[in-house]
Amino acid sequence: MAFLCEGYAFQIEMKYTALRLGFKIKEVPVVFVNRELGTSKMSGGIFSEALFGVLKLRFKKYKRNK
Repeated sequence: MAFLCEGYAFQIEMKYTALRLGFKIKEVPVVFVNRELGTSKMSGGIFSEALFGVLKLRFKKYKRNK
């Protein structure tokens, strides 16, 4: 199986694929501490990859069902 996404969007695709295969997903809370030093690695490109990656997954599903 080839994944469509890289980086953070890979996590979204992995959860989506696990659900489609019948696995149960459990949410585990994580507490993040505010950053005191450095800068975020989050960028517009990473956000776009996540957004468009989800859309690709949806269209891939429809394409497969035809």
